[in-house]
Amino acid sequence: MPNAAPETHRFEAEVDAVLRLVTHALYANREVFLRELVSNAVDALDKARILALSGEALRPAEGESAVRIVLDRDAKTLTVEDNGIGMTADEARDNLGRIAHSGTRRFLEEVAKGARPDDAALIGQFGVGFYASFIVADRVVVDSLSAQPGAEAVRWSSRGDGTFTLEPSDRTRRGTSVTLHIGEGDTTFLDPAVVERIVRRYSNYVLYPIELVEAGKDAPPRRINATKAFWTRSPKEVSEEDYQAFYREFMGGFLLPGDEPLTHLHFSMDAPIQFDALLFVPGRAPMELLGEASRGVALYARHVLVMERAEKIVPVYLRFLRGVVDSEDVPLNVSRETVQDHQSVSAIRRQVTRKVLGHLETIAKDSPETYAKIWERFGAFLKEGIHTDNAHRDTLARLLRYPTTASDGALVSLDEYVASMPEDQKAIYYITGASMEELAAAPHLEACRERKIPVLLMTDPVDEWVVMNLTEYAGKPLENVSRSTFELPAGDQGKGDEAGALSQLLSKAKARLGERVADVRASQRLRSSVSCLVDPPDGIGANMERILKAAQRPVSVRPKILELNPRHRLVQAAEALADTAPDDDRLPVLIDLFYDMAELSQGTVTDPKATVSRIETVLARFVPPAGGS
Repeated sequence: MPNAAPETHRFEAEVDAVLRLVTHALYANREVFLRELVSNAVDALDKARILALSGEALRPAEGESAVRIVLDRDAKTLTVEDNGIGMTADEARDNLGRIAHSGTRRFLEEVAKGARPDDAALIGQFGVGFYASFIVADRVVVDSLSAQPGAEAVRWSSRGDGTFTLEPSDRTRRGTSVTLHIGEGDTTFLDPAVVERIVRRYSNYVLYPIELVEAGKDAPPRRINATKAFWTRSPKEVSEEDYQAFYREFMGGFLLPGDEPLTHLHFSMDAPIQFDALLFVPGRAPMELLGEASRGVALYARHVLVMERAEKIVPVYLRFLRGVVDSEDVPLNVSRETVQDHQSVSAIRRQVTRKVLGHLETIAKDSPETYAKIWERFGAFLKEGIHTDNAHRDTLARLLRYPTTASDGALVSLDEYVASMPEDQKAIYYITGASMEELAAAPHLEACRERKIPVLLMTDPVDEWVVMNLTEYAGKPLENVSRSTFELPAGDQGKGDEAGALSQLLSKAKARLGERVADVRASQRLRSSVSCLVDPPDGIGANMERILKAAQRPVSVRPKILELNPRHRLVQAAEALADTAPDDDRLPVLIDLFYDMAELSQGTVTDPKATVSRIETVLARFVPPAGGS
């Protein structure tokens, strides 16, 4: 169409609606237009490369495949140019006059539902990325020469006013240039430093060079993106120093002492889905886990950043990971709203989870010192997986570490615990509580300590959910020593008819305590303490009650079972009193005190005033009246 006059066309109605929205809406992320234009240029280069490899005859390109950004401060223009596939006049009319088939209608429907029009991913999701140019431009001009031999150059232009024009172009080089006439309020995008920052954020690792040119300056074009995506390199050619340098750059360029990653995992997958991954375990808990935002696992599609925090790439219990996942199979326009449902992303999450947990198992085996640091910082997160990830529960269980009553503070795995169990011990014993100090004083452990039977000590609130879901390991059930159902190994049984030895006292205590307790019975677990409270076989335990109350959650507190130590002299004395003088007024005071002592041993006192009054009553029997002899 060399002699054709400019033709004026109207946009499709839906395109016109999008343009009005783009032009008049306030965008929080205005820089997204440059990501979209660079991505379009990269796509054009990819298409030309694929057609050339297939043997199709194409108009030759000038120079190597590249994207060029030209800034002209005097003309107030920003141009993104490529030497890729180009467009014919018909393709320009169809591609730039309509938007991704039905995508426009869906875009408008989503905005009508309340989606924010300034969401960068929402722009890409529905194929309206090119029109993001009108966020910053008063006029957009596209000059293109198709790679098809014999095609003529075409110019497309629009002010975003509902119409566009087509006319011949004087472009002689294959490819496309998109020139934005920048509006008065957006001249910051003519600043080379701003443009370079945006390119490095979104498009730093695309396959082609991105060159920056400043019009009116003699300086040659300057490449502003990385030479190669770091994660696509073979791990064999990357040194530990290289990994540390990349992590420092990824995390913002500066690390405090102790922030260095504890380990990294670098791998590629081709089936069932293609992707490259480079993931790090940080040296300390990332700040956003403490309430401040920072980068997580970034999702790239064909080396173009889709999301800096792709939360669905890893399960929530691995949210402490940092790094990159880059896939050819994830569409560039995948959005935050759809990523969790996208089949490719779900497949990546499964593979990443499997590889990460396998890597942690290897670290735990080959470098226990390193794994101890990982567990110290992120063990609580891994424990969440026991509750939320049934598919990987067995692997996560192998990663658990706890101190025991026999380990002197050292952490042991469940495999190590099972290997150390006495022959007559049929279950894995554990106890939960608020702190190690509390558990160290717990009377429930006395018999186990006496027989040197190890008990896992659990003080993290999430441990309650661990044991709720991990009911057995290696064929051994997990048993809470503070439950009424706990039984010592057979070797500790048969020490006499303890219930019979306290028959009178137990009867009196049940009548005295009434609804304060579910039952009163003789204890097999106590050795030195007078009494303890144990959780009934059903319902939540005392530690879970404490956790829920602290979280201001509704809790239905159920009465506990009071156990009395038949070996203790005070209990024996109370039994003698119940047998010989059942109406003695000292007996109810002693029974109440036994209950008070059990509450005190677990750190709770239901009625402090009444407890103090009973203590005063007992002390008064041993202290003479004032002025007495």
